[in-house]
Amino acid sequence: MIDAKSIMLEVFKLHNDASKWNNASFEHIKRVSNTKVGEVGQDFIEKLCEALEYECIFPLNKKGARAKQNPWDIQINNVQFELKTATEDVSGCFQFNHIRYHRPYHGVICLGVSPENIYFNLWSKAEVATGKAGNLVSMEKAANASFKLTKKPNQLYTIDKFKPILSSFLQKYQDGAV
Repeated sequence: MIDAKSIMLEVFKLHNDASKWNNASFEHIKRVSNTKVGEVGQDFIEKLCEALEYECIFPLNKKGARAKQNPWDIQINNVQFELKTATEDVSGCFQFNHIRYHRPYHGVICLGVSPENIYFNLWSKAEVATGKAGNLVSMEKAANASFKLTKKPNQLYTIDKFKPILSSFLQKYQDGAV
């Protein structure tokens, strides 16, 4: 009788490309489905903001649960953000997918998780739309609705700088400069 399970385990060994994640501080994120990585990012930013004493609000659906589809993902001190979370890929970059600058929000927060570090950056919607945040690549052929932003860790901030950078952005928004 053929042992299909053993054959599959053997094939997995041939295709292991995530060795940098093995025994890493944040390796658990690689066991989360791709669709849930965004939820991990939202929960992390929410808890971080609470610890830093920022007010966080999430859009709710008709049943009072967090909305899965909305023009913005999180509101921090009355500023609405699209939040994108990505894990470091095999080339050492983060691919922030499905950025949509035609939707009504004020800024984008990109959260990057590497095996041992957490990175981020944030940009106003205008900076995203005008390319100041970086080169946006269409995710669909001949479409201009959903874009990908690729960043290297050295193009992002370490998470310990989150409070001063977010505070500066929020202040600029309140002053009307964003």
